[in-house]
Amino acid sequence: MFSRRLDFTRSSLITMVFLLVSLCTAGSSNAAESEKPFHLILSFTDITVGPGQEFEMDVDVVNPLEEPVLVLLKTESIPEGWEAGFHSRYPSFPVRSVMVEGEKSKTLEFKVELPDKVEGKLFEIKVSATDRNGHNTQSETITFRLSPKKVETGGLKTESQYPDLTGPTNQTFTFSVDLKNDTDKDLTAALTAEAPTGWRVRIKPQFEDNVISSVALKKDSSQTLSVEIDPPILAKAGEYPVTFKARSGSFTAEREFKVNLTGTFDLIMGVPTIGNTLALRLNTTVTVGKKTDVEFLVANTGTAPLLNLAFDTRKPEGWSVEFEPKKIDSLKPGDIKKVMTTIQTSDRTVAGDYLLTISSDSPDARSSIDFRVTVATPTLWGWIGAGIVAAVILGLGMVFVRLGRR
Repeated sequence: MFSRRLDFTRSSLITMVFLLVSLCTAGSSNAAESEKPFHLILSFTDITVGPGQEFEMDVDVVNPLEEPVLVLLKTESIPEGWEAGFHSRYPSFPVRSVMVEGEKSKTLEFKVELPDKVEGKLFEIKVSATDRNGHNTQSETITFRLSPKKVETGGLKTESQYPDLTGPTNQTFTFSVDLKNDTDKDLTAALTAEAPTGWRVRIKPQFEDNVISSVALKKDSSQTLSVEIDPPILAKAGEYPVTFKARSGSFTAEREFKVNLTGTFDLIMGVPTIGNTLALRLNTTVTVGKKTDVEFLVANTGTAPLLNLAFDTRKPEGWSVEFEPKKIDSLKPGDIKKVMTTIQTSDRTVAGDYLLTISSDSPDARSSIDFRVTVATPTLWGWIGAGIVAAVILGLGMVFVRLGRR
């Protein structure tokens, strides 16, 4: 009887010990489960993107424990031609691990860049995080659904009312562009421009002289900028693209401007010398009342054709000036043409020096030269004048002789 009771008591003790051990094991298991050294939290796991698009999202690594934890990060199954990985924030650098302080979190950026040409509709990228000892690993799969073209998203946007400008090569072209931050956070955007070789581009705040390479934008705000473009002086006439770019993290915006160069318009005039070069000798001699031909040259020293050149003069009253040809329909860059000017003074013009201004005008350029015109009297009238003077002198001499005798 006593032995039966002892057996029962021993059996009960074993059962109770087994239950206590089971409860302790379950409790420690639940505690271990609830005290994972980190949690990997992705903002999105199913995204729609388009070819050539860049995608960026925040990833939080949370440490619920009191001690710091080092988390190793890994990106797997990246489609061919794609770029994907974890990056730090401000500034942005690729990272493969992160140290998270106790009871705190660390926010990273996960960036993906698609190639311009993508075949397929559904893609997956696997990301994982592991503690230093490799005892705890958390994995997530991000699904990317491909659309035929880039998906319109918020971010940086640009607007320009006049994206095309036309003018001569020696002109500064100024474009106005509105850069908008269409997000719910403040951004600092880096500003650049792509232009043909030899072109100069300056980006400034509107109505300011400071050249800038970045601009700070409040959330849901915009800034008006001026993009000043100087073509090389020898640039040929034609259409040239210049691309303005703004970038902040994964947010990018572009605006293409077009500069239509008509070339440079430059016209000079002068009198010809041997070899049809231009000389600075701008004077001639004419005879009163007679027609005198004076030849001068017009030269197009610009890079664009000059059209519809006409001639005009500013002359003394009563004079006539005629041109042959009367106009030039087109003068190509580098061309020099002769123009014959016929000058005739009035019959009452007194001998001496006079100023005659000849102008050449086109819709795009203007030039003028001043001739010093020396007017001489005809030879016959010179002899007649000399005779009259001699007769007057002789008469006066005779008068003095007679008076002297008296």
